Amino acid sequence: MKLSHKIVMASALLVNLPLAQAEEVAGFKLSGNVALTSDYVWRGISQTNEQWALQGGFDAEHKSGFSIGTWASNVNYKETNVSEEDRANLELDVYAGYSGEIKGFSYGVTASRYGYPGAASSLNYDFYELGLSLGYKLPQGIDLGFAYDFAPEFFGDVDSAHHYKLNAGYSLPNGIGFSGHVGQQMFSDNNKAGDDYLYYGVSASYSIFGFDASVSYSDTDLDNSDTLGADERIFFTLSRSL
Repeated sequence: MKLSHKIVMASALLVNLPLAQAEEVAGFKLSGNVALTSDYVWRGISQTNEQWALQGGFDAEHKSGFSIGTWASNVNYKETNVSEEDRANLELDVYAGYSGEIKGFSYGVTASRYGYPGAASSLNYDFYELGLSLGYKLPQGIDLGFAYDFAPEFFGDVDSAHHYKLNAGYSLPNGIGFSGHVGQQMFSDNNKAGDDYLYYGVSASYSIFGFDASVSYSDTDLDNSDTLGADERIFFTLSRSL
């Protein structure tokens, strides 16, 4: 697979970005992130038609636990019944939340808006989600997590949806990290949204010279002939925190 000229230029920019520390302004710690990935996989399904994606975002976290942020990525949905000029090419998310810790347990609540500027409004791609996350670190150094998300009106106007996810991670002393997850996406109206599905994956990562490099495996229990980009895949990601 050949990289486009834009992706080649973007990867060069990624490599040459100056390493920066998070700054604090008015009690907020400001940070950013940028990533280049061979496939943007979200909840087990490719959002870029199995093509490369350039991604990045900014976050502001207050010492009280409140945070706000934004994140963007190119996307490529190949619906056969949608004209080329109406399709989405960009995802732009904004979110706000609160996080804290009680007796070793971490928690977070988040409100997110997933936006697709440029896509035809009749497609109803934009949607909101409310999320809850819980985490705990075992004495052996294993991180455990649970997440639940609820969308009153999911992507493409398919009524409400529920999402559940379990994940675990562990880092070796040499800096190599391993993680795994299993999730379930459920819809209130399967006639509109299609089948509920299970997805799962594993990842290995390593940090070097300020970069995080990872290789990931992902799959679902969906038939790829019905849902494009839902079959098993391996993808690579190079990211950097700013």
